[in-house]
Amino acid sequence: MSSSFVAFKDSIKGTVCQPGDEGYNLSKWAPNGTKPSKIIVTPEETEDIAKAIKYAQSEGLTIAVRGGGHSTSTASATDGLLIDMRKMTQVRVDETNKIGYIQAGARTHEIEVETMKYGLAAACSQVSIGGYCLSGGIGYSTGAHGLAVDNLVSATIVLASGEVVKASDSENPDLFWALRGGGSNFGIVAEVGVKLHSQRSDAYVISYIYLPAQLPQVVEALNSWRKEQKDHEGIQFFITLGPDGKPYVIINGVSNSTQEEGEAAYKRFLELGPVNVTNSQIPYTEVSNLANAFNELPGNKTIVGAHIDTFDLPQVQKSWDTWNDIVKKAPFSGVMYEFYPYKTIAKVPIEHAAFSQRHEFITVLCALAWTDDSFTPNARNELLRLKGVISGSSSKEAQESLGYVNYADPFSTLNETDEYARKVFGSNYPRLQEIKKKYDPKMVFNRWFAIQPAT
Repeated sequence: MSSSFVAFKDSIKGTVCQPGDEGYNLSKWAPNGTKPSKIIVTPEETEDIAKAIKYAQSEGLTIAVRGGGHSTSTASATDGLLIDMRKMTQVRVDETNKIGYIQAGARTHEIEVETMKYGLAAACSQVSIGGYCLSGGIGYSTGAHGLAVDNLVSATIVLASGEVVKASDSENPDLFWALRGGGSNFGIVAEVGVKLHSQRSDAYVISYIYLPAQLPQVVEALNSWRKEQKDHEGIQFFITLGPDGKPYVIINGVSNSTQEEGEAAYKRFLELGPVNVTNSQIPYTEVSNLANAFNELPGNKTIVGAHIDTFDLPQVQKSWDTWNDIVKKAPFSGVMYEFYPYKTIAKVPIEHAAFSQRHEFITVLCALAWTDDSFTPNARNELLRLKGVISGSSSKEAQESLGYVNYADPFSTLNETDEYARKVFGSNYPRLQEIKKKYDPKMVFNRWFAIQPAT
């Protein structure tokens, strides 16, 4: 153990681990998305992050940052130095200005437990806020409040130099623009400031399970409901296997409303006669826990998004048939259509922030999960086959999309060129290149849709 490492380790308030040390933890939701890091730093304060960045560069180690650990790619993994944010979870609420100051490792439930003490909530999903907030951020609150990036008001970020800076509309506004969609390309964000919104104490939720034979009726009901969908309503439509190993169609819905309003909004789905019915009014702080079962899926995993602008029975049937073939080899796999109102996203000009997916496509998540290692070499191709079928009935623009950027794991680490970064950032890419040149010209941060600095 070198003297420089000992000095570095002693200077860190959090923990520093090497393979074999107690506390050395590579675990992620997808075991196949890990790498054997030489060093894992788990910071407890921003200065720990700065010291880790400086030390890694002095030793020639690549750097990656892990937030909630939900990525199925290796963008949040490295064989060099991994910065694990799981201990940085503090939440402070400025009740007067309705702003939450949230450390990047905090997860949604932790955030909402604190903010709901003031009757406030952020635009969140079921993951840690760091990567979610910097790359896009969609969920049940999208219709009412838009993207998480559009609710970002400030960030505390550690640059490649180790300097800690603030970014907002008034401080380093170019960097602030880039962070809202540019992800981890410019440094490691220690804390975000986000808009908080007045939030009722409870919400109405449903989970209805249907037999495959009911698929036509379910699709028809979904399209009928979409014509009347309110901003505070959202549905996730699943194709998956049940605990009994049989295929089912599932509708999970949230109405951020009274029970009476929620029952009226989702009445048509109950009238279809689901084989299993769950509906109730629950505390709002529990909404973020609805996806916990998904987080418990065993084995290796890979995900990708698809964008569609055609949703009808022929399209869904093709998706079903392809999924039904793949699930024989990857039995914990599923398809999830996300029906959130996207008008709030689409009305924001594309040049407003780095995030460029300002369309009204329906977002679909394709997720493969398996425990048989013999499937692993085929997983990527099978995933992309499923993506192609799902978007195949839609417009050329939808078919050519990489899908929602936070789901685009198969493309995020293909950074030998900037082909995929250009696709993700679209017309915003040249401006991002100029900002990359200013803040990270040596590409220290290059794990996720790496932006090439301007020349």
